[in-house]
Amino acid sequence: MTSAVGSGMQLPLPDAARAEAVTRSLRAATSPFALEKDRSASLSLVLMPGFALGDLARLLDVFDSANQLARRSAFRWDLVSLQGRRVESSAGIPVAADGDVTERRPLANVIVLSDVDASDEDCVGLAAWLNAHPASIQRLGGIGGGCGVLARISAMPRERARAAAQHRELYWRKDAYFGCRGGCATSDFALSNVEALLGAQVAQRVLMRLARERVRKKIEPAADQQKSIETEVAPPIRAAVALMRRTVSNPLPLPAIAGEAGVHLRHLERLFHRHLGVSPRGYYQRLRLAQARDLVQGTMMGLSQVAEAVGFDSLSHFSKCYMDAHGIRPSEDRQRHFTTPGEAAERGRGYRPANGAPRTGMHAAQSRQAPPGPPASAA
Repeated sequence: MTSAVGSGMQLPLPDAARAEAVTRSLRAATSPFALEKDRSASLSLVLMPGFALGDLARLLDVFDSANQLARRSAFRWDLVSLQGRRVESSAGIPVAADGDVTERRPLANVIVLSDVDASDEDCVGLAAWLNAHPASIQRLGGIGGGCGVLARISAMPRERARAAAQHRELYWRKDAYFGCRGGCATSDFALSNVEALLGAQVAQRVLMRLARERVRKKIEPAADQQKSIETEVAPPIRAAVALMRRTVSNPLPLPAIAGEAGVHLRHLERLFHRHLGVSPRGYYQRLRLAQARDLVQGTMMGLSQVAEAVGFDSLSHFSKCYMDAHGIRPSEDRQRHFTTPGEAAERGRGYRPANGAPRTGMHAAQSRQAPPGPPASAA
């Protein structure tokens, strides 16, 4: 690393300055995406049959919010299918694409969203499309099972796909390849790209809009890999929490839980407050509402069904508790995360200036039929 002095003369940086420069570079967020001259990222989102609808919703939600807050089209995308204009997700909900591989050339960054068990026929179709346009693709990656599919067709080094499958990182980049484990990590992956491209201030505003506390770093273990505090506290707490997790959909009375844990309820309450800082009732409700948010954001279950699935008899009471816990009504949370594809893919294709100019210069928006929304009785 050098510093320019005088007329083109290059001198090494002093050790202290070099160390500081390295530290700054390590702190700086980096994006795996190849960028256009206007510092925007053009993405081909390849939807393989059986892809996770939640992964697509999380990507579009973050990138759409970033475009609106930055007031420019920092992220542009195409939804590409292998055949036809509709792709069925793992939830059985069809999603409309902009076009199939016979109509769309790859953009600079290709992201494959797929189930790990993609058919051989679909893999062959994907490989043919990628091989037909090698000059167009600068970065190649996968979400969820997408990395495994790319490894199957030898489009991605197998060791990278293997590491992704073992969930060593939430998301990663190596040379021209990148990947993300999918699920909730998809939001972290997208938000890290917003921070790299638009800065920490915009990323923070997106976080606030999405009701997230922070962006997890790529090397941070996922929630299911973290050592939970319950494993280091008193055995009655471990027993009570395990029982609570098993009975989220049909909550038990707290005295029954205390009895199964082998203590009186008053003693269990003291243990919870001492070790977890919350009452057993409060902890139980947190578990139920966390599960509810997964169902609201990741499925198309009616909100009455969601409420019932986490042990609420009253939809209005469920909606109030959800609002208290997450700062947003479940119906609004559902609308924000399930604006696919008719609304989010159109609205999020780029920022629309006030003068009504097209959202992007890449492709004209196409009308689509949106998937069925939540029932009218939603809270």
